[in-house]
Amino acid sequence: MPGIESPALEGGTEHGRGADTGPAQGLLAMLAQVSDPRDPRGVRHSLTAVLAVAVITTLSGAKNHREMGDHADDLPQDLLWLAGARFCPSHGRYRAPSGSTLYRVLTSLDAAELDLRVGTWLREFAAGSPAEWVVALDGKVLRGAWDENGMLTLFSAMLHTHGTMLGQVAVPAGTNEITQVEPLLAPMDLRGALITADAAHTQDDTARHIVEDKQADYLLTIKGNRPNLLKAAIAARTALITSGPAHHVTQQHARGRINTWSTWTCGATAVDGLDLPHAAQLGVIRRDVTEATGQPLRKEFAIVVTSRAADRLDAAGIDRHTRGHWGVENLEHRCRDTVWDEDDRQAYLGSGPQVLATLRNLALSLLRRSGVTEITRTVQKIGRNPMRALHLIAT
Repeated sequence: MPGIESPALEGGTEHGRGADTGPAQGLLAMLAQVSDPRDPRGVRHSLTAVLAVAVITTLSGAKNHREMGDHADDLPQDLLWLAGARFCPSHGRYRAPSGSTLYRVLTSLDAAELDLRVGTWLREFAAGSPAEWVVALDGKVLRGAWDENGMLTLFSAMLHTHGTMLGQVAVPAGTNEITQVEPLLAPMDLRGALITADAAHTQDDTARHIVEDKQADYLLTIKGNRPNLLKAAIAARTALITSGPAHHVTQQHARGRINTWSTWTCGATAVDGLDLPHAAQLGVIRRDVTEATGQPLRKEFAIVVTSRAADRLDAAGIDRHTRGHWGVENLEHRCRDTVWDEDDRQAYLGSGPQVLATLRNLALSLLRRSGVTEITRTVQKIGRNPMRALHLIAT
């Protein structure tokens, strides 16, 4: 990729032209809004520059603060100028913040504020209007991040289609994800969206909040944590499956096996005991797994409930969005673990673990909104030539 026009390429001046004239103005402007926890006396690198370098080095594959510092040392002058790095007159070069500076700053940030800033910025660039969104709610335990309260759990919202992160909050010690639905969704305009979540969130208060407060719809799984609801759903499942052919069938061939998903739906009023607030439909999805020869291997069921009426969400949509929610593991969790070894990182000091997770969310969202599907390969390519990150941070 050709270089960008910069003071470093032109000979430059002591202060250069400032990061706000560079093509990554949107990203830098967002990072500039984050509060700097440092005493201004003795500060050598602006917070914007530190965070921008942290984003670029994360895109380059840096897994911890030390690797961030090592990658930063190798960044070309073009990217350091773009990041708003400090110009050193005695050396005639832009200087990257060191690994120790990155460590001190990132572990002292207000992680909740950073999450809020990043989520707000990413929502502005998310494709389509909120009415077109399908949003997955899911939590992730950072297995290497421990403090006196145990492991850190982060609860996030992301788009099904390409995994753009819409927001993230830390789950306070002594509680669980269920209590964090309202704080997570509070800053988001989700009018008309469809929100999916696993069975833990099949709660009356959550259903009311999504429909009444957020003016959105839900698609929730029914399991044993709501025994009466599950009993009613199982009775309806039996009646649906024996009533006739599935309303939607889709098939997939993979690794010598055939997966067939069959979906039946019915109105909520037809199910005795389906008393979840605003429930409009019940969906039953059966997954049949067979060998390529036709030999049956196993059969699995999922039962879901949605507040969206059949004229806006048919059986095919229920199947697609239910399986789309299961794909969250591949879009977010698996990538953070395989690309950045998140579960093996023991970054437990201060806000470090949550801040690093937020940077990884931002990196993944930048990659995916640019159409990248091979995340690991692309990060490796950026690691070999950091200038390849330019189009990601400048769009």
